[in-house]
Amino acid sequence: MPIRSTIAHRTADPPAEYDQVGTRTGAGSMLPPLQAMMQLQRSLGNQAVLQLMGKKGEASDTSKKGTKRKKSKDEDDTEQKKKKKVIKSKKLSEEERRQQQTALAKRRLEQKKAFFKRVKAKLNDGLTDSKWENSNVSLAAGEIHKVPVRFADTAEKNAGSDQEHVSVNDLYNDNTESLIPPKSYENNRTDQVLRWISSAFYFKLKGKTQEVQAGLFDDDRVYLAANENRNKRHFVRKNKKEKVDETGLSTKELLENIVQEYEETEAEKFPKMLPEVKERVVRHLEKIKARLLQDELPEEYAHLSDALDAKPIVAMVAEKANGKKVDLHAERRIKKYLNDDEKFRAGHVKGLKRPCLICMMANYGEYKAGNDDWMDKCPHIPERSGPGWLSEAATHGYDIEANADMINRLIPRTYASIPKSEKEKMDEDSDYVPSFSYNIDTDSESDVEESELEDEMDEEDEDERRAAAGEEENFLMEEEEQGFAMDEEEEQGFAMEEEGKSFFTDEDEWADDEQEDDIRSRRR
Repeated sequence: MPIRSTIAHRTADPPAEYDQVGTRTGAGSMLPPLQAMMQLQRSLGNQAVLQLMGKKGEASDTSKKGTKRKKSKDEDDTEQKKKKKVIKSKKLSEEERRQQQTALAKRRLEQKKAFFKRVKAKLNDGLTDSKWENSNVSLAAGEIHKVPVRFADTAEKNAGSDQEHVSVNDLYNDNTESLIPPKSYENNRTDQVLRWISSAFYFKLKGKTQEVQAGLFDDDRVYLAANENRNKRHFVRKNKKEKVDETGLSTKELLENIVQEYEETEAEKFPKMLPEVKERVVRHLEKIKARLLQDELPEEYAHLSDALDAKPIVAMVAEKANGKKVDLHAERRIKKYLNDDEKFRAGHVKGLKRPCLICMMANYGEYKAGNDDWMDKCPHIPERSGPGWLSEAATHGYDIEANADMINRLIPRTYASIPKSEKEKMDEDSDYVPSFSYNIDTDSESDVEESELEDEMDEEDEDERRAAAGEEENFLMEEEEQGFAMDEEEEQGFAMEEEGKSFFTDEDEWADDEQEDDIRSRRR
């Protein structure tokens, strides 16, 4: 008996769940699958039927794997196009950033030049006998000198009105008031040794610093500092990978390691170091080896025994400005570390060169201004200032314009040094114009003369002993003649060695203060 269709007479019951599609027309009556599908299609719509079928795991045309792969490829192509646009955009941004950085650097340089003009005008206000001049203006650095007015006027005339700085040669050539010849350190062995120590650690840092300073105070510890923050960990090294641990070593033991490295490398590890700097360091390392690394120190250095046997202190306190670390100058680091002005003034601080204008004022200016007898109270305070370095690191924390009056009161002029070898040439020729450098401290008279004098005295004593022993006269004369010939040969050899190494001698104190400021060793 055929089943009568009831679709026109009642609406299909909605399924309880999508995966259970009802096909009953009534009690005990079922529709064929095709008719049931048609019923659902009419009552729920095509989209709903497709969704129900997809829910049952039956893949629809829109979810077939082939279609999906084709769509993924299209999406990949779209993503690649987007990436290319992003990369192109980034390149343009980098280009723009470079342009912005260049423009910013130009603006900063113009600001630096304007700062120089303000500083010069402020410092020169009211001066008659002397004048401040700048010999360099750059983005990172710049230097300013105070010389007698006649040299400043000549320098300006030679430079021309269109120049923003003058020649340093014109400031110091023939300027006997500003050039300091060598002096003796015979009565100041502490400063002498601190210079040697500074040179030794300059070697240890492989010259990758503009300045090294060593200090000694009443606690008998050697204080060490460099200009650059990055050098803090290099004074006393600790490296597990390289199996290096110097944290327990004394200053003397560290010096022994440095001298050993020097002997092994023969000072070859000096990338881009100027020859005269290398010579200075080598000389000081030889002095350390001969005089400080003995089991018993010579009498003139015996007072330094406790300090050499103690561990050094790396006085590298970080300073920040606008959230960035500042490469504060070395001697200012030592003072900041001590945090005791009286202790600092009473001690010794010596390095590769004399204090710059800002270091002199920041470290000692206030004390000097309030004590006219400061040289009697604190004889170790530096007397002469080098030029003023107007970099951000040098001027950090010190307002040079606000302190212009005090600066002119305490700094009669800035100074440069005449190396010993140049002084000898001046002594031989009164018309000779010496080379000079304001990046070195006052050179020291060589100890060679003292050693030669001691050798001569030893020979005289030996002669007296031979004569007292009743030796024959002709034998004595023969020995004297041989001795004389040997001494003459040694002296000639030494003189040739000295000429070959001239320029910077025993106690040279040289170092650049800023990256692009090369040594100013000049001759007219």
